[in-house]
Amino acid sequence: MRFCGLKSFGAWLSCLLCSLSIIAQPQPPNNSTRKGVIRRKVLIFDFENQTGKPEFGYLAGSIADALVEPIKKTQKFQLLSRDNAKVATPDAANEKQKEAPLPPQEKLVTEKNEPGKPATATGMSETKPPILKQFNRTEAIRVGQGTGADVVVFGKFSELNGVLLLSAQAYETDTKLLKVSEEVLTKSDSDMFNGINVLAEKIADSMARELPMFDAVEAELRRAAIARQKAEERDWEIQLFSGIPIMQSLYSSDGTITYAKGIPVQNLTGYSLGAAVWESRLAKKIYFLPKGSRFGIQSKLTMLTGQADIVGQNSLLLTQAAPLSGVFVSNHLLFGFPYWQSGRFAAFAEFGAGALYSQLSAAGSAIFASWQPSALIGTSVAYHWPYWSLGLSYRAQVAMFSQNQAFLEHDFWLYAGVRL
Repeated sequence: MRFCGLKSFGAWLSCLLCSLSIIAQPQPPNNSTRKGVIRRKVLIFDFENQTGKPEFGYLAGSIADALVEPIKKTQKFQLLSRDNAKVATPDAANEKQKEAPLPPQEKLVTEKNEPGKPATATGMSETKPPILKQFNRTEAIRVGQGTGADVVVFGKFSELNGVLLLSAQAYETDTKLLKVSEEVLTKSDSDMFNGINVLAEKIADSMARELPMFDAVEAELRRAAIARQKAEERDWEIQLFSGIPIMQSLYSSDGTITYAKGIPVQNLTGYSLGAAVWESRLAKKIYFLPKGSRFGIQSKLTMLTGQADIVGQNSLLLTQAAPLSGVFVSNHLLFGFPYWQSGRFAAFAEFGAGALYSQLSAAGSAIFASWQPSALIGTSVAYHWPYWSLGLSYRAQVAMFSQNQAFLEHDFWLYAGVRL
């Protein structure tokens, strides 16, 4: 009996140990949690050549290209096309690199003979490397936000006494904070390519550590926060405006009404009312137009009053301080494009051409009434909510009555817009 009891106790102990070993084994990762992991989008810019030597210009794209594979290998980032950074994509950059002249130590080029000039040997080709656009932190983050990047990577390199200093930085586009910064010193000979690879590995490892992937909820919150910081694109905007016109004569006038000297519009004051309709879809189809360009049509009514003396052809005063009233109706086709944007604020440059109907009366009698060609130029700045806008605008509108009857109308408006 005692033997059977020992056997039973041993079996029970064996089962207990097996159960504990199963519990102690590492559990496989839960795939449901991995589905919510989102890789950050990364945009890499060409590096800035601060050596002052054109022969190092090709490194601007080569260093940026060297970062691509190490960052890809981390499997924590999604690399955006470098076309978004207004530089060549990695493949295109490699093709340009093949066509570019080799460094002095690798190729010797003989210049072509010119009349009166002997042939000479140089260490580099006469073809200069392409001038690449330089990006500072603010510009890189702005471009990154516009392309949907979560992280922007850029850097610079300088040379002194045969030593290259390579540096790279990675910034978050939403917080605008510096997350990673790495530097490498290397010789400016063939060893510099080893230094570039070291920099690429260091920046990739640091990014994987300091910029972890976030889940779907965090990604959505970040996208919503960024969306709240910039104006949404809309196809249509209808603006209603009101303002104060300032009239300026473009001819010699002594403030009197004469048939020889024209109409003293500078004596008139009043107000302007109008509306403008902007459409953006057509401009998007014209590839060479700036991003955000738009076409529009504007109609404006200007009501003016004032006083002036009426002088006859024989220079005799006919009426002193005669009351004047003017009605100016204009219609213009417009083109506008944004030249400054910050968050939900945007400033537009605007141009237009059209026609102006002018009617000026004195003491109840019409002095002048006709249509004239007109052109305008101006600017506007507004804050844009998702479906409406509020802004200020300035217009300079010129109208030609005749050779000695032209005037410039300056309009300062407050406008409200509906965005559709």
